[in-house]
Amino acid sequence: MKRIVFGVHVPPEGRDFKEMKNICLAVEGLGFDLFTITDHFMNMAQPDGSNQHPLECWSTLAGLAAVTSKIRLGPLVSCYYYRPPTVLAKMATTVDIISRGRLIFGIGAGWHQKEFEGFMGRFPSVKERMTGLEETVQICSGMFKNERTSFSGKSYHVDNVLNSPLPVQKPIPIMVGGGGETRTLRIAARYADISHFAFNPSEEVLNQKLLVLRKHCEAVKRDFDEVKKGISVTPIVGFTEDEVEAKIRQRAQRMGVTLDEYKKKLGPVRGTPEQCVQEMSKYIDKGVSLFTMGYLNSEDAKLFAEEIMGKLR
Repeated sequence: MKRIVFGVHVPPEGRDFKEMKNICLAVEGLGFDLFTITDHFMNMAQPDGSNQHPLECWSTLAGLAAVTSKIRLGPLVSCYYYRPPTVLAKMATTVDIISRGRLIFGIGAGWHQKEFEGFMGRFPSVKERMTGLEETVQICSGMFKNERTSFSGKSYHVDNVLNSPLPVQKPIPIMVGGGGETRTLRIAARYADISHFAFNPSEEVLNQKLLVLRKHCEAVKRDFDEVKKGISVTPIVGFTEDEVEAKIRQRAQRMGVTLDEYKKKLGPVRGTPEQCVQEMSKYIDKGVSLFTMGYLNSEDAKLFAEEIMGKLR
């Protein structure tokens, strides 16, 4: 049975490095396995109407790598298009070295149109982004393993590029993010160590994604069980029904949505610790072994670590 991995996901939007560092150290101290951040240059929800813009992803990860000692770190996920693949591989290698082998290389096709247009000058088609993602994964995978890498594709050409020193990990684990059934899960089946493909999935959605991933693995003659399956969940934990309901109401107010709207976005991981263990066990029974969770405040993170995490490992 694969070890169950628990991560906490914190977008850097509106947070300075001191806050990101303190959150990460607190999460590490509670025994979580992984700390992930987003890779964006602008506020995701309000790129034009907010002053809550993020720190740059890979610079932040390098800083966190230097001040932590145990917890794994990574982007969830880095947009392949924002940096040339050779440069991205060098950056990831450097963070792995700084962290002494704790990086998970999360990579995806990207989606934020205004961000693409503002920082990169254009927003490629889905087809172009999928092709670029697949080629980037191949180039980075090669550079994580070899000092010299060459590659020729539709989007990128690399001639004997040097990556020295090599990463501490041999190689760095690759996590492909996204649940697109035609291309993204196929890329994950072929190249990824981890396929991170759903957010608060229903049983129906989870079953569908797993079925498609399995079919892609079969098509490329890869053992389905070799690919670690990851999802995001938003746990709401309390010792009483009233306490859980109050937390849901508070989060809905903070996000500026109605209670009903917020409840529709939530998955089944809510309730008492026993209820949350039961719901997460259903995911585990289907093969999920990585959970990344939206940022829990210090009280909720402590509650999750003490009352839930140990019972699922």
